[in-house]
Amino acid sequence: MTKPTLLIIGAAGNNGLATLDALTQKHQGKYTIRAGVRSEEKASSLQAKYPGIETCILDLDKPTTLAPAFSGVDKLFLIIGNNENREEQAQNAINAAVVSGTVKHVVFYSVFGSEYESILFGKQFRAGEKLLEKSGLAWTHLRTIFFQENFHGWADGIKQGALYLGVGEGKFAPLNIGNIGEIAANVICGEGHEGQAYAITGPELLSGPDMAQIFSEVTGKQVDYVSPDETTVLNSLLDSGWPQWQAKGMLELFALFASNQAAMISPDGEKLLGRPLTTLKEFAQSNKAAFV
Repeated sequence: MTKPTLLIIGAAGNNGLATLDALTQKHQGKYTIRAGVRSEEKASSLQAKYPGIETCILDLDKPTTLAPAFSGVDKLFLIIGNNENREEQAQNAINAAVVSGTVKHVVFYSVFGSEYESILFGKQFRAGEKLLEKSGLAWTHLRTIFFQENFHGWADGIKQGALYLGVGEGKFAPLNIGNIGEIAANVICGEGHEGQAYAITGPELLSGPDMAQIFSEVTGKQVDYVSPDETTVLNSLLDSGWPQWQAKGMLELFALFASNQAAMISPDGEKLLGRPLTTLKEFAQSNKAAFV
């Protein structure tokens, strides 16, 4: 009997890798796992790390490259990368899934609160969600929040004794990428998720001072919380190489956090994972070397 084929688009990114980890550890015997990436170099790297998977080269900006990747695909996990034209890329992938005639279910990587379309990132991902909902394909949306792994980008400050995070007095619940990868694998390989939009947050609401205290406890040195003004945050992101559209999008996200519009814990993540989610302290302890 032929095994169903799963296609992961965006497989070489952090979310894609976390999903591949979970799929190959838990489901490889039941499915053919195909990883879609943009270059032969990335394909070779994934093939070396996950020798049992298939790889394919595709470019969401070039629709003509998509048909071979979708050949015989039963389920798709669609992860659109950090691109300003996310809606166009989602449209190209969804069109290819429809044309394939074999795709039965699409799991779409999205962002927490996208249904409100209140900030740039939400608008971008909600546009993709709407396209998928109108496609006639079965769909599931995984709406994720700010990742714990993002704190690696603030590691230099933490090492020097300060967590510079421009979210004022707001609280939110950071999510572990390993958790969302396993959740995605469970949804892709599970049943009964069609037509569902899941909000996936971390397990605990934390303020800036709460997060700084966690890093203080884990590193064994004082880490103070500092909330820079928007101009300072924007310039810091731009100086770090962020494109302007993405840096401004992050400012919008931080403003949303600062106003407590994302101050909630959703039960969806733990239900889909089947166990408690990773706390920020557990993440920091597992990655202590990066912050000391």
